[in-house]
Amino acid sequence: MRRSILWFCIVVTVLIVLLLWQNEKKPTEASPPVSIETNTALSKSTITSSPASASVGTNTPAAQAASNATAPLQNKGEQMREGLSLLNDSSIVFYGKLEDQFGNAVGDTPVNFSVRVYNGFRSSVDRGQITSDANGLFTISGYKGESIDVVPVKTGYVPISMSGSGIYSHMWPEEKRAHPDPNNPVVIKMWKLQGAEPLVDISKEYRLPFASTPIYFDLVAGKVVPDGGDLEVIITRAPGSLSKKVPADWSIQLKPVHGGIMESDYHAAQLTFEAPMDGYQDNYLVQMNHDDPAWYDNIHEVFFLKSRGGQVYAKFNLDFMINLEADGLMDFQFKGVANTNSSRNWEATAPQ
Repeated sequence: MRRSILWFCIVVTVLIVLLLWQNEKKPTEASPPVSIETNTALSKSTITSSPASASVGTNTPAAQAASNATAPLQNKGEQMREGLSLLNDSSIVFYGKLEDQFGNAVGDTPVNFSVRVYNGFRSSVDRGQITSDANGLFTISGYKGESIDVVPVKTGYVPISMSGSGIYSHMWPEEKRAHPDPNNPVVIKMWKLQGAEPLVDISKEYRLPFASTPIYFDLVAGKVVPDGGDLEVIITRAPGSLSKKVPADWSIQLKPVHGGIMESDYHAAQLTFEAPMDGYQDNYLVQMNHDDPAWYDNIHEVFFLKSRGGQVYAKFNLDFMINLEADGLMDFQFKGVANTNSSRNWEATAPQ
């Protein structure tokens, strides 16, 4: 969305500059009286037969919008709206396919969709619904707009794919726009619920003094322990004060206890209802050097964690801030859940 606004501002700026330049080129003497109909016809003739317009050599909507800026239209606002319409009034065609986490087709499923319209004449959303066939396939067409969002809805399933959308606006680069292909539909994944299991809330905040020895967190019990638990954390820092104005070396290392750790992101974690089977690492390290231009005093990360030999599977956000003063406190904030039954099931976090 921010990218769309940026491109819109650029296009509008170019149109205004060209319009002002065109006005400066007009002769100062009075024009011979002509009727409105004649002037309109003359304007259209000028647009279609101008050698300058013919020399552009392209029919892209962006080029047409820029070309229209040189046409002596009476209504500048109307001209800008028409230019925006050329860029954003794209034909919407979306070929989709619904699959569950096992790759099976999800047929006979209602698919809600919304088409974003922003063309200078109208700013709104056109909504509709279609149903997938027995093979999970569906097609959305017959609309015009800048983008589309697709959300299937079926009892016992939860959408987990982030591919249910498409951008059609010519304000975006070619590689960012949708390229619908009936032989290559967009696959939208849906999680087929198997049955939720009880989870433990491991959300807690800790404020601890700096220690040169490892810190062990028992995430399930919500406390710091002498050893064991679920997560070993090792902190290092240079002596004295540190800040963004006076950066200094520091690091944080996360080491799962008898397990593994995997970095994720917020959206993926929200849509993940089963812990990964593999792909875990034995540690996660952030090393900040005083001469790093991107130096910062905290981390905000999302993790999948396996601990206690596979008895615990957790997913959590970690916010950490190093102590800025040598005698200050470090901040740890965990927010997440854990399955403590040696099961990878996180379905209790899914909308039921």
